[in-house]
Amino acid sequence: MKIKVHMAGKTISAYIDAKTASRVDYISKLEQRPTSQVAGMALKFFVGLPSEARAALLQIEALGSPEDMEEVNREITRTLLHIQYKVVHRQVIDHMKVENLEQLETEEDILSAAVDLTC
Repeated sequence: MKIKVHMAGKTISAYIDAKTASRVDYISKLEQRPTSQVAGMALKFFVGLPSEARAALLQIEALGSPEDMEEVNREITRTLLHIQYKVVHRQVIDHMKVENLEQLETEEDILSAAVDLTC
């Protein structure tokens, strides 16, 4: 199957297998985005990898088992979710109101401040 990815002023065509095309269609419907946007995001991720990572992925895909590719997907997913957590955690901390925390002396002061932070 041939897929076209429209970029700013440029279209890239690529041939993909039926299973991948089906996944792109499924994801685009699920996320309500054009297939070209899903394909473009995947392409952006792949070309953003260092050459060593791209070479490793191609070698695993060529020489490894389906279980090896599943492990690659699990590890990439785990890493992405871990970093997403760190980003969100950092944003929450950055947006918290933490003025006057040095004035907290008693447990009651701390509980009162905690309640104030959630309001």
